[in-house]
Amino acid sequence: MIVLIKDRGSQMGLGIRAHDVQIFDDTPRLIERLQELGFDHIQYAPRVSLKKTTRDGRELTADLAQETGACFKQAGIRISVLGCYVNIIDPDLDKRELAIQQFSHYLEYQHSFQAKLVGTETGSVDPNFNLTRENYTADNIALTIGQIKKMVQAAEKISGIVGIEPGVNHPIHSLAVTKQMIDEVDSERLRIILDAGNLVTSENDDIAAIIDQAINLFGDKIDVFHLKEYVVHGGHAQVVPVGEGVANLGPAYQMIRSKKPAADIIWDEVMPAGFDRSIKRIHELSL
Repeated sequence: MIVLIKDRGSQMGLGIRAHDVQIFDDTPRLIERLQELGFDHIQYAPRVSLKKTTRDGRELTADLAQETGACFKQAGIRISVLGCYVNIIDPDLDKRELAIQQFSHYLEYQHSFQAKLVGTETGSVDPNFNLTRENYTADNIALTIGQIKKMVQAAEKISGIVGIEPGVNHPIHSLAVTKQMIDEVDSERLRIILDAGNLVTSENDDIAAIIDQAINLFGDKIDVFHLKEYVVHGGHAQVVPVGEGVANLGPAYQMIRSKKPAADIIWDEVMPAGFDRSIKRIHELSL
């Protein structure tokens, strides 16, 4: 197996979703592997990385959050995004309410994990997350923004930060609707996680151009960028190993570093297939 140990003084930091490393319920071993691979910040989802320990993320405790956060800090690894990806507009009203409760619960532990923010996408009116234009209706967009207002109000009470990730499979599905959401929520406790690949609908879409447009529209709100490799099928991006798709990753990476140097970049959905090749390519792109 290829092991890439980063010279931490040679380049900007690198981030990855922790569960893409495929080590679960073993924080010390996960940390060791992240260090070997040269990553110094992560998106961390207890639902996955601590699947058994937290019973799919449902049983998270203050002690566990504090212990885990301290372990990562001691190792020099930041948690950029504490992942709590829930369906905030589930058509089942009980499940919808549980989603908001769980997200609010994670906000309470954001500072224990020493995370920058707590992140989620905005869900779907289809509980199976099939691509549907029903998500784009004015009523469902309004419903979603109303739910986000509740989450932000919870964050405001405890100095938490809500991170929203737009995508074509969700009501917050475009840059224009994202800007609408930002304007209507109107809170410093709302931030954006931008994955331009989630906004792609055609091979002609250029993620560097999407990133540039987003920065022009609401760049002061973007704290985290996701990058991933993909091909386009059925009107949306499908992930493939880095270097084997059509994403314009090099220019996108450099644009972020040029225009938003303080933002974190997290490599997203790095596939187990071809993992070592993907990691090698990630390092090459980030030089």
